[in-house]
Formats: sequence, C-alpha cells, structure tokens
Amino acid sequence: MQSYLVVSMSCRSIALAAVLFASGALQAGTPPSGNILPNASLRGDHGIVVSSNGTITGTVPTLWRAFAVDGAALSLQRMDLAANVLFPGSPPTQAVKITVSAFGADQGLDHATAMFPLRVGDSYSARIYARSGNADNSAQSFNLGMPIFDSMQAFTGRDPANFNANAGLAWGAFDSPTVAGQAGDAYAYIAIRLNSDGGDNSVIVAMPSVLGPAVSNIAPNPGFSGTSGATQGTVNGSVPDNWRAVAVGTGTLNVTTVPLAAGALFPGSLPTQAVRLEVIGGNGLNEGFDHELSRALLSSDYLHWGELYVRSGNGDLSAQSMFVTMPVFDFSGIYTGQQPGQFAATIGPEWAYVAGPAFTANAGESTDLSIRVTADGGPDVLLIASPRIVGPIGPVIFMDGFELD
Repeated sequence: MQSYLVVSMSCRSIALAAVLFASGALQAGTPPSGNILPNASLRGDHGIVVSSNGTITGTVPTLWRAFAVDGAALSLQRMDLAANVLFPGSPPTQAVKITVSAFGADQGLDHATAMFPLRVGDSYSARIYARSGNADNSAQSFNLGMPIFDSMQAFTGRDPANFNANAGLAWGAFDSPTVAGQAGDAYAYIAIRLNSDGGDNSVIVAMPSVLGPAVSNIAPNPGFSGTSGATQGTVNGSVPDNWRAVAVGTGTLNVTTVPLAAGALFPGSLPTQAVRLEVIGGNGLNEGFDHELSRALLSSDYLHWGELYVRSGNGDLSAQSMFVTMPVFDFSGIYTGQQPGQFAATIGPEWAYVAGPAFTANAGESTDLSIRVTADGGPDVLLIASPRIVGPIGPVIFMDGFELD
C-alpha cells in the first residue's frame, strides 16, 4: 500500500487539521471534529487489557484495548509528542510504542470496545502516523485493519480497508483503502498489529483518524458555567447550570467551581472550569453530582459512552476513588433499571482521562452522568472537568459553548 513521509501537509492533513483546530480542544477525549475515532490523541491509561495465555506490559490508552493471545508478549510505552512533530501544524499529542517480543495467536492494539458508527453509502478511510521503534534503526512492517460489524456488533466478515505498510525512521502518514458502508454495516474499529519481519518488532503510532460525521457532546454545560443548578439535601456552594448536587443522607457535599488555565488538563487544552466535590461525614452513596434534571437524549444504533477528566483533590496527595453511573430512562422518564455505561476508577493528584464502556440504547431513551466520590477513608475530595456523553451531532444550538469547546 502507498505510504509517504510528511514533508509537507497533504490536502487531507490540512482538512483534518482544520477541523481539529476549529473545534478547539481536540484532545479532550473524543474530539467534536471530523475524526470519529475515540481518544485519537491516545491519552489516559484506563484502557482495556485482554490477555489469554499471553503477556501485556505497560499502560493502555483510555477507550483502547491491548490484546495478547496464546503465547504472545506485547509491551506498550507511552510517549509525549510536541506540536509540529507529525506534520507542520500538528498539535501536541501522545504516541504509543508497540513492541512484540513474542508472537502468539494474535496481538495488537484496537478500540473494539468503543467502535465508531458507519453509514450506508458513506466512504471511510483510516490514516495513522507511524515510525519504526526498532533500536537498530531498521524499518518495521505493520498491519492496519478496519473490521466491520452489524447493528448487533457481530463481525460481518468484511475488512476491506486492511493493509500492510513499512514504517521508517521518520514519521510517515499511512492511508488505508477507502471503503463504503454497505447495507447491514453499522460499526467498525481500527486495529494495529505488527508483522514479524526479523527485526526488533517495534513500531510507534500516533494520531489515528477516520474522517466521518462529527461526534457531539450531549451532556449539558460541560464547562460548568453559571450558578443556577439544583441542590437536594445538605449541599454547600453554588452548582453550575443544568447540574444537580445531592446529599440526602447524614453527610454533607461541598461544591466549588475552580477555574482551570490553558494547558491544565493536557498540553493544548483550553481554559475551562472544574468542579470540586468534597464529601464530609457521608458514605459516598448518598452524595452525588449529576444532570438528571437535564438528561441527554440517546439515539438508537449508536454507541454512547461517558468520559471526563478527574483528579484527586485530597490535600495529603492521596489517591481518591470515584465511580460514575449512567442510568437509562425510557421515553416517559421512568428509570429502566439499566446502567450500562457505569465505571469506577482510583485517581491520583494529576489530571486523568477516564471513560466508561460503550452501550446502545433505544430511541427516546435518555441518560445522565452521575458522579460519586467513594468514601475510602481519606479526605474524600474529587475534581472533575470536561464531562462528555458521546453521541451523534445534532442541530447547532450554541446553548452551552460546547460547539466551540
């Protein structure tokens, strides 16, 4: 397959960079841009590890999956890339060095747990930036696949964009064949695998992309502006618009809005606001922060998930546990008893990007992000920023600034 070094920006690079920079904070999780891949900047370390009689070392980017099967040994190393490294005008981002020390039945990196949607008749092509990670400076061959799945997330048997390429010492952009969505196609993901070609079997990858209909943030007021939110129970402090703070037990929830400077969440992040949650005397179950009174409307045949930046606010720098639920309500606003997007994490004093599992819903259903600070014996303080519920883009309303976020 054709590959080329990025000496000057191609038309596609210019177009992609234009939509990314026009959208502002492109690496804030899943960008509201023409790149429909989740976490294309490969940030965070809350990804999935799947190992069946294999070995995986290192951390996996949030919303991505590392896999090693039947004798495979795979290692991942995270690398920060400064602006302009990949191509003139490229943003600061992260790369992942993938090394295979033993080939088994299968091994690689993909985002199978958070696939992107396909539309019948639309064309799709994957691009990835890559260079060899071999210590002897030799080229490294790799494979990029884009398997296609139906609405039940079952593999269709089609992977028409699959290709092999050789990564050299300099960063290069590698494009897959273009494929069109066919009847029965619903989702796809990209998968990166190394080929055993006699060298160190190491490649460095960055900024994967598939251009398509822009994704949207369907959570309200992710910048936490305003002070007209709701409270219930013993809550101190003002709550951002469209959000609600709850403390209905014997505990108290203190809520504070904290300004964040540019670059606070990650290199290149825009100025925004965070919310500081402090639970005093509670059990962590009866105190919460959500937007249940302004729920997000879900779409059928679309994979939704929640994501946000979090860090511990404990003064002693101790880690803080937290969990997020995403209760699903029917078209009448009645709770269905389902919370398919829930997740938990333990967070240190640095900002971390976390996300929950992807899920489908029925037309007319709705959900909200409900964040709770686990009472784990410490100060029980958590900061949250840039909450998102990923969904299809809708009419541009300009009600909360997300369109420019």
